[in-house]
Amino acid sequence: MNHLPNRREFLKLGGAASAGLLGSGVLRPISALAKEELERGPYDGGTWIPSCCHMCGGTTGIMCQVVDGRLARIKPNDNNPVGFSNISDDFFANAAKEGAVMCPKGNAGIMALYDPDRVKQPLRRTNTQKGIGVDPHWKAISWEEAYSEIVSRLRALRDGGEAHKLEWFSEDHCFTHIQSDFCKLFGTPNYNMHSNTCDTGRKASFKILMGDERPLIDAINSKFMLIFGWNPLSATKWSHLPRIITRGIERGAKLVIVDPHLSYTASKAHEWVPIRPATDGALALAMAHVIVNEGLQDQAFIDEWVTGFDQFKDYVKDKTPQWAEAITAVPAERIERLAREFATTKPALVDVWSGAHHTNGVYAGWAIGALAVITGNIEKPGALVLPEKKGNKHIEVEPDDASKQTLQQPRFDGGKDKWPYFHSSGVYAEIINRLVDGKGPYQPKMAMIVFQNLLMSVVGTKNAEEALKKLEFIVAVDTMLSETAQFADIVIPGTTYLERYDLNTHWVTWPVLGLRQPVVKPLFGQPAEYEFVCELGRRLNLKEGNGHDVFWIGRMSGERIEDKTRWYEEFLSKELKEGEPKITLEELKALPGATWVSAKGTRYNKHLDMIPPEKLADALTEGNLVFSKKKDGSKDKQIGMLRPDGTVVRGFFTPSGKLELYAGKHETKKDADGNPLKLLPVYEPRAWQPSPEFPLFLINWKEASQTHSRTQNNAFLAELKSTDGLRINTKTAAKLGVKHGDLVWVESPFGKVQMKAELTEGIHPQVVGTQHGWGHWAMGRLAKGRGAHTGFLAQTKACPLSGQSLNKEICVRVYPG
Repeated sequence: MNHLPNRREFLKLGGAASAGLLGSGVLRPISALAKEELERGPYDGGTWIPSCCHMCGGTTGIMCQVVDGRLARIKPNDNNPVGFSNISDDFFANAAKEGAVMCPKGNAGIMALYDPDRVKQPLRRTNTQKGIGVDPHWKAISWEEAYSEIVSRLRALRDGGEAHKLEWFSEDHCFTHIQSDFCKLFGTPNYNMHSNTCDTGRKASFKILMGDERPLIDAINSKFMLIFGWNPLSATKWSHLPRIITRGIERGAKLVIVDPHLSYTASKAHEWVPIRPATDGALALAMAHVIVNEGLQDQAFIDEWVTGFDQFKDYVKDKTPQWAEAITAVPAERIERLAREFATTKPALVDVWSGAHHTNGVYAGWAIGALAVITGNIEKPGALVLPEKKGNKHIEVEPDDASKQTLQQPRFDGGKDKWPYFHSSGVYAEIINRLVDGKGPYQPKMAMIVFQNLLMSVVGTKNAEEALKKLEFIVAVDTMLSETAQFADIVIPGTTYLERYDLNTHWVTWPVLGLRQPVVKPLFGQPAEYEFVCELGRRLNLKEGNGHDVFWIGRMSGERIEDKTRWYEEFLSKELKEGEPKITLEELKALPGATWVSAKGTRYNKHLDMIPPEKLADALTEGNLVFSKKKDGSKDKQIGMLRPDGTVVRGFFTPSGKLELYAGKHETKKDADGNPLKLLPVYEPRAWQPSPEFPLFLINWKEASQTHSRTQNNAFLAELKSTDGLRINTKTAAKLGVKHGDLVWVESPFGKVQMKAELTEGIHPQVVGTQHGWGHWAMGRLAKGRGAHTGFLAQTKACPLSGQSLNKEICVRVYPG
């Protein structure tokens, strides 16, 4: 090729089996591809189509220029707040004049679409042997062959009363409702999503503290930002983060980053606090000790809105900065100063993300959140804010009697019975372990894996390999032949976000919903994933309990619809009409930037909202809490808190209606390991500690150059960074006899990998680390063979409270290689 291929050329690449299942031709150097696209210059004309990115889960609003049916350019969507701000006043006042932004991954999305290594047609495995490095001997098959085989396998499970033996894995920002509907109507309780490998530990921390799983930072209005274990200026969870944090700094805020590694964000902060991994909770408790001991807490706020302060105060009495110094390696004088600065600077915010990926992470997150509570920095401008995330409404389906039978089977991972803060995304590590040891309530037979690469995302890669080998039949739906797809019996070509629909209720502080819509047709004529699921439902004749033909009848028209795209458009329209926007899909498309933005805007102090009388007319009261009723008259959702004057306010959705520093609900509960739950946000060392044999902590992190392990085959992103080495503190390296650029072995009790040493002062001397996502042995020609995968060094272990996959709890030794 002498230019980036157009749709016709890519179809030609995948059209004939004789040309090779992965496409013919030699891949040109990365630099040549990127250089040519840059030199091509801007296109004129064409059509600009608004949509939402999905190069990561951030769902930034984008505008896509399409010329002659080919995507030519992607730029930010100024009408979507995700690319600008999570605070409405800032967005409404400044977005039009400043313009939105997007990260490098979003800019490189065009190469996800036009990746020559994409899967182009259904593939069947012909080699019965499975394992890492084993050639599946793929054979191209027709769509009819693929559907017939998959449906036959699914029907055998359902007809045999074994529908629960299907495990379903999916991404958590893409067509999840139709997938969960299918699982419910099919009869499996085992629907799992990517969230489990992301932030379910953090969710549990804040669920305990405030009853809300994901408070957001109001950085632009803050004067002090204290962030633990997060790199928001580079690992851009949402593309507005760099802007609101830097704007906050420009307005006078101080930024402090607590992290073992000098991340990009730490390098731009006023202060970097290098800390031993998994000791964040001890630092937070010592700061709380100083704040309480010196009377710097917001006592008025505590008296009205906090429970358990006296118990918490008593607990931190001996958690002195000197105590914490021995644990964290942060000097006591520094802890004291940071505590005073945080408590006396208003408003202030504190947050934690991936620092919770340790066995003690939930309690650490609770302790960190407690700093916001005792200083009154909750639900105020410049502090932690509970988002009003209202968008489309999932219309629940009602399974038939056969499905109800198998849905009563326990979740294979143990679910709520095992994990006290179980999240609906499942527990990937437990699924892997139970598949291997056969100690689950039953043994799953089949897996549907949609846009998930378990071998790269679940810790303990060799264990994950053995787990996949235990399954009788695997279907992988993906755009790439990933490491996990290599274990599949049938591979279905997936679509990129540029070829399909999704509704995105955005993570900003007020209700906003953006549309993801096809900007080009699927390159290889393949169905979008929701059409694939719909076709399975139709062929299996799945219906609701009342006989409603859910996969055939349009949800708006009530008519039988043959065209699956039109059927899904009605599916989305119904969710929009029943949800907060109250509009149809076509009306959403017509809005500026295809984004619905509520005029209500960001609201603070929502715990003070008065509950209107009409909502209380048919409510239940238990103690000081008020609940709505289910149809059968039983208690449903908590809607408010009864105050002494008889009024009902929203409060917080905890058992007390207040912020909880003491969790009385833990008194009779145990974690997944059988240990009683702690009543306070205690500090205890994580389970896996360095030893004389494996003396170093190994951590990993995310950066803007890649998304997890998904994007390493992207030619444009490879121009930014083509691999990653092992960061080692210069003093530590000298003791090991390692020089910059040397090859070293990194070894744990579970395996070893070879990496190139990168010496730096920007990492704690007891820590080594690397960017997550490298070390592919499949997925594509650019991804394969670059860097090392640290999953081989980890144990397959989950947080005992939340089930969070523990991606950062690893200890290693390093030696010249």
